[in-house]
Amino acid sequence: MIDNSIAPVIRMLDWLVVLIIAMVPIANIIVMFVWAFGNTDNPNRRNFAKAFLILMGIWILFSAIFIGQFTGMIVRTLNTFG
Repeated sequence: MIDNSIAPVIRMLDWLVVLIIAMVPIANIIVMFVWAFGNTDNPNRRNFAKAFLILMGIWILFSAIFIGQFTGMIVRTLNTFG
């Protein structure tokens, strides 16, 4: 069910805190999961956390593909010399 009430505006300082937390390795993933799937008071923060996790997943997928391709290229190059 959709809640039609208006969510409170998140202040700029609060967004800065959210972005700083998003820059901290490991802690950012934990906090984003808590905000995305926990009982967060603000739907704006919840939606931001969900979008962040989706983009993080896409980034990890592309990184894994790139690392796999690069590793394969290095192995093929080293095999030509050996």
